Amino acid sequence: MRRLLTSLAAAVALAFCALVLPRAYADPRPPGPLNAAELRVALRRLQVTGSVLYVGAHPDDDNTSLLAYLARGRLLRAAYLSLTRGDGGQNILGGEQGDALGVLRTQELLASRRLDGAEQYFTRALDYGFSKSSDEALAIWGHERILADVVWVIRRFRPDVIVDRFGTDASGGHGHHTAAAILTGEAFRAAADSTRFPEQLKYVTTWQAKRLVWNRFASGPAGQTPGPEQRVTLDAGAYDPALGLSYPEIGGRARSLNRSQGTGTRERRGPVLESFVHRDGEPAERDLLDGVDPGWSRVGGGATVEGLLRDAERQFDPDHPSAILPILVRAHAAMAALPRDPLVSRKLRELEDVMRSCAGLWLEAIAQTPTVSPGDSLRVTFTAINRSPSPFALARIELPFGARAFYAAGAAPAATPGPPGSPPAPVAADSSAPADRTPRPLPANQPVVAVGSILLPTDLPFTQPDWLRERPLAGSFQIADPRRIAEAENAPAVAARATVDFAGEPVTFEVPVVYRWTDRVYGDRYRDLEVLPPVTCRFDQGVYLFAQPPPRKARLPVQIVREVRLAVQSTRGPVTGVARLLPPAGWRAEPAEIPVTLAAGAEEILSFRVTAGGRAEAETLRAEVEAGGRTYSSRLERIDYPHVPIQALLSPCEANLVHVDLERRGEQIAYLMGPGDDVPVALRQMGFRVTLLDDDEVESADLSRFSCVVAGVRAYNTRPRLRVLEPRLLDYVKNGGRLVVQYCTPEDALKDRLGPWPLTISRDRVAVEEAEMRFLAPAHPLLNVPNQITARDFGGWVQERGLSYANPWDPRYDAVLSANDPGEPPRDGGLLYTKYGQGVFIYTGLAFFRQLPAGVPGAWRLFANLVSAER
Repeated sequence: MRRLLTSLAAAVALAFCALVLPRAYADPRPPGPLNAAELRVALRRLQVTGSVLYVGAHPDDDNTSLLAYLARGRLLRAAYLSLTRGDGGQNILGGEQGDALGVLRTQELLASRRLDGAEQYFTRALDYGFSKSSDEALAIWGHERILADVVWVIRRFRPDVIVDRFGTDASGGHGHHTAAAILTGEAFRAAADSTRFPEQLKYVTTWQAKRLVWNRFASGPAGQTPGPEQRVTLDAGAYDPALGLSYPEIGGRARSLNRSQGTGTRERRGPVLESFVHRDGEPAERDLLDGVDPGWSRVGGGATVEGLLRDAERQFDPDHPSAILPILVRAHAAMAALPRDPLVSRKLRELEDVMRSCAGLWLEAIAQTPTVSPGDSLRVTFTAINRSPSPFALARIELPFGARAFYAAGAAPAATPGPPGSPPAPVAADSSAPADRTPRPLPANQPVVAVGSILLPTDLPFTQPDWLRERPLAGSFQIADPRRIAEAENAPAVAARATVDFAGEPVTFEVPVVYRWTDRVYGDRYRDLEVLPPVTCRFDQGVYLFAQPPPRKARLPVQIVREVRLAVQSTRGPVTGVARLLPPAGWRAEPAEIPVTLAAGAEEILSFRVTAGGRAEAETLRAEVEAGGRTYSSRLERIDYPHVPIQALLSPCEANLVHVDLERRGEQIAYLMGPGDDVPVALRQMGFRVTLLDDDEVESADLSRFSCVVAGVRAYNTRPRLRVLEPRLLDYVKNGGRLVVQYCTPEDALKDRLGPWPLTISRDRVAVEEAEMRFLAPAHPLLNVPNQITARDFGGWVQERGLSYANPWDPRYDAVLSANDPGEPPRDGGLLYTKYGQGVFIYTGLAFFRQLPAGVPGAWRLFANLVSAER
C-alpha cells in the first residue's frame, strides 16, 4: 500500500502519531519516529505473532473499537476486509459520487486504520447500491470472482481467527451484508484447499484459520440470541494508560472519520462487551484466540529472536532509546537468518522501523514539483538525519529508472513556501560523491542531503487508483495485476531506497517521493507526487439539456443550439495544441477545433456551439486535446478534505446530453442546499432563475417572490435550523407558494415535523432501478402539468428508484406513484402531494439527486413538473 510499503510498523507509527499529535490535515508525510511510550508498545508488539481478520461489506461496517482493542490492546496484527469501497453510497460532505466517492471512502477507511492500528484490504466488488437480497448481490458481483478475492486476502494475510461482521440470516438487514457473511464462510475452508483458485499459489500458500466467528450485535432480532455455549465474550472497553484513551474512545474517533457518511460516533468509556458466535473451525471456550500461539515458538528457530526482543524491552530506557540498538541489530541478524516465511518477513520490516525510531532517523525524498508527466525529468532531494548519539552511516541511496543521486554540498532545503508548484531552493550537488556508491557517516542531528535527477519513462502510468484503470464489469472492478487485487491504494508513483548501516547490519528502507510545501496557515504540508497527462479538459456542466417544446406546441421543426464551454488546463508545463468536441452521430459542434496555447499551470475556457440532432433522448458528448503529437481526453478531479490526503482521479472528459420535450412554468426558484447537491444546476438549465438561500435568508427573505422553494437532499438533516423554520415555509405555502422537499434520512426530530399534515420518514426504499412504476392517480397534475409523464419516462434510471419514502402519512396527502422490490408490498410513499391553503407541498423520496446528474431524460421531465406552477 502506498506510503506504507516500508513496513507494517510504519503504519503503526502513523497511527500512534495521529493519536498523540493530531494535525490539521492528513498528509502523506514520511513516517516519523515513535515516541518513547509508543516505542515500548512497539517492542512488545514485536513479540506477538497472532492475527485477526475482520470482514464486512462496506467501509463503515468495521467495528473500530474491537479493531483498536485487538491491534493496540492485544498487540495482534489486525485487519479489516471491506468487500466494497462504498462507491454506491451517498455523500454528506460534498459532490463526490460513484468512483470519486469510492476513492474518498477508501481514504476515510485508511484514516480510521491510522487511529485504530489495523490494516485495510478490499475485494473487487462494486457497491452498486442498496440490495435487499444476498442472491442478487452474489449474482451481480460474480460469486466465484469475489470468493476468490476473499480467499486471496486470507491466504495472504494468514489470520489465526476470522471475524464476520454479519450473520448469514436476515439479521444483517442488507443483501450485501448477508452476502459478505456467506462468502466469508465459504472462503474459510476454500483458503486451505489447494484445488480452489490454484492460480493464486504462485504467490501465496494455502491457509487454514483456526476459527470463524460472528461478531454478534449487542441486540438482535427476537429468537436469534444464541446460548452461552455457542459464544465467547470479551471486554473491549479497557483503558490504555500509554495512550490516555480507552479502546472504544479510539474506536469512536476512528469511526467518525467516515465523514462522508455522517457516522460521527460517541467515544465510549467503561466496559464494552463484544460477543462472538461460533461459525466454523475449532470452537473457542473462553477467549477469541483460544489455542493460538501468540509468540515466536510457532516459528522454527524463533526462540533466539524472542529472547533478544525480550532483552531489548527490559533494557529499554525511554530517555536513551538508541542504547538498545546493539541488541536490535543482533535481533535483526537472527531474524534475517530464519527460513523465509511471510510472518518473519513482516516482523523483520516491523523491527526495522523500530530501529529507525530508536535512532530518531528521519528519511524523506522531496520532489521539486507536485506534478509530472511521463518522459519528464524530475529533480528529487533526499534528506537523512540521525537524531541520536549512536554512530551509523548512510550506505547508499538508490533512485529508480537508473537515475543517480549525488551528495549535496549544503544543508537540506527548506520546505517550499507558498502554494504547490513553487520550486524549492536550489541545492548544489557534489558530483564526485555518488550517493549510490559512497557511504556517508550520519553525525548526530546533522542533515545529509543528496540530489538526483530522474528521467521518467515515457510509459509511466498516470496517477489513477488501480481498481479504476480498466472499465469495470457490471458488478466488480478489473485489476490487471492479481497481486494488487486486495490493496487499499496504489504503490508510490516514484520511490527511493536508502540503505542504512547499523553497526555492520544493513537495513534498507523504501522512501516514497512526495511533494512538500509550507502553507501560510497550516505550516508544513505534504502530498503524493502525481503523474498526470500534460493537459486535461473538463466541461462546465456534467449534463446539457437540449429542451424542445412538445410536438403539439411546435409549429415548425425546431433546431436547438446551445453554448458548451470546455476548460482546458495545463497540469505542469506550457501546452500548444488544439481542442475539439466529439459529438454523437447526428449532432454538430462548431467550430471543429480551437487552438490552445497555455502557460505552465494555466487554464483557458473555450466556447463551442452544439446543435442537437439524432433521435435518442440521452447521448454522450466527448472532448479531446491534441498537443505534442498526442491526444489527451482526461478530466482531472481532485478530492481534498482535511481528514484525508489529496487524491487525484482521472476520468474520460464527457458530458451527458439530454434531448427531450420539456416545458416548465415559473421563473424564480429558491433552493435550500443539501450536501453534495447538483439539482440547482439542472433547474438553471431548465430555464429557472435559482437563488440559494442560507438559513438566515430563509428566516428573513421575502419568499413570495419565488414560484417554488426546493429543499435539497437531506437538507433538513444537515441544516437543523430548517426544522425550526418549517412554520415559515408552510406559511409561504399557505399563501400560494410551492414547497418541494427531497428525501431526508429518518430522524426522530423529523417525525411529523415536515409538511402541513403528519408524515413519517421511513427506511422504505425501492432498490431495483427497473422496478415497475405504477400510476396511482394518472390524471394527477404531477403527472400531466406541464409535461405528460408516461411509463417511458421511468426507463434508464440508475442505481435505485428511491429511498426514505414516507410511511405512514396523513390521508390528506395524495400518493401519486407506487413501486416495490421483488417479494415486497407496494411502496407508495415516494411522491406525496397536498394542497395547503392556496399553495402546494410535495415530499419525494425518488432519487432525483442520482438521475439528474446521470442525464436520465424522464427524471428531468418529472422534476420539472414538481417545481412548475400548475396554472
